[in-house]
Amino acid sequence: MIGLVAIDGPGRPLADELHARWPESSRVHRASRGNCSQPPDVLHFALHRYRSVIAVAPLPTVVSLLTGGLVELPRGTALLCLDPQRRWVIPMAGGDAAEELSVEVAAALGVTPVPTGHAPGTERAPLPGPPPNAERGAPDDVPADTPADTPADAPEDAPVLRITDREDPGDGDLLVLPRTLVVGIGASAGAGQAEAVRLLTAALRESGLDRSAVARLATVSGKADHPAVRWAAFCLGGVPVDEHPAEALAGVPVPNPSALVGAAVGTASVAEAAALASAPGGRLVVTKRKSAAATVAVARAAPRGRITLVGLSELAELLGPAELPALPALRDASAVVGTPEAVAAVAGLLRPTTRRIAVDVAAGTAADGSGTPVDPTGAAAHLAAHGHAVVLVALGDGAGLAVPPGPYEVHRTPAPPVPPASLVPPVPPVLPASPVPPVTPAHPQGDPA
Repeated sequence: MIGLVAIDGPGRPLADELHARWPESSRVHRASRGNCSQPPDVLHFALHRYRSVIAVAPLPTVVSLLTGGLVELPRGTALLCLDPQRRWVIPMAGGDAAEELSVEVAAALGVTPVPTGHAPGTERAPLPGPPPNAERGAPDDVPADTPADTPADAPEDAPVLRITDREDPGDGDLLVLPRTLVVGIGASAGAGQAEAVRLLTAALRESGLDRSAVARLATVSGKADHPAVRWAAFCLGGVPVDEHPAEALAGVPVPNPSALVGAAVGTASVAEAAALASAPGGRLVVTKRKSAAATVAVARAAPRGRITLVGLSELAELLGPAELPALPALRDASAVVGTPEAVAAVAGLLRPTTRRIAVDVAAGTAADGSGTPVDPTGAAAHLAAHGHAVVLVALGDGAGLAVPPGPYEVHRTPAPPVPPASLVPPVPPVLPASPVPPVTPAHPQGDPA
């Protein structure tokens, strides 16, 4: 994968054109001095993510970024400077790999390659050329309890749908980015406006997490208006900021407490404790990172499921699912738990992918083929605790349905109204058998001849 860094507006059209020629093996990152995507931050990010980077900017601009102390050039990374006026492309670092890539760029855009013959970097990096030779990213991780399985009968080139808060590896998969991350921020009075953002960007990059998955920021009371915290919230798309009292944060167990911070603020941890406080039941995925005047930590919120208690009329079996009212909880459920009779009564209202767990209460086993001893309430609570939307159904009004408290929401849906007796299909009466009269033939049987 090749990183294309368009620095300021003039470089964007050329970066987009090169990406259009190599759509599968390149990615564009736009930097501008007018927003939070500052050129040093974006170029530094790209150089540490890709083995080959093309900076679309005037040569003096790229040189000033590399020598300004804010951009670190990893050894072996191929770096090219592409003139936004489409005049030339210069390999600046990366040895032979950079030289070869400059020839590819020249052929694709019609610019003039400027071979230096001694671009810094003695390590030969693999050349991620046009799409047929594109370097694929590492396998993606997924948040807890959301595996991305591929059906055995899926076509070989079928796209994979991944639900993940990690960075896109660029392998053509279809990604869903749930906002599962909470960033805790601590900032002293001397913290600069962009200091926390740079620290957070580096922490997310090192951990392979996508910044688009950040749902909110968290800090100690009184710090939401700190310039560094406000700027971080703006750069993350205007996410909300939670404030927690110092005494509440002091009671949150963290791996890296600081006695110095405790003496100054009233809690031994701000970033780690605030992230965990805004992600109940979650865990730290990035422990405390600190700069001169700021700290950040990232927690992943625990999946929060729900249980909906639904009581069915005793007439449900008689009426059938076609006559039962549509219940949104059943339509949206990932699993339905109940007795075989109750599950069968609502089967017609479920999506094909909804898991049906029919529990034989007398035998104490689930009729899903597993044979595992289970009770309906325990099965529903277990699934909901792992983030599923579960419906616990029972014949009758459901007044006796109850579940223990847990890390899930509990809702109760009123029993569907019983239809008037006139609308209930009548049961045909069973009539006594009547004697069959003897059959008298119209003509005597015999030989017609």
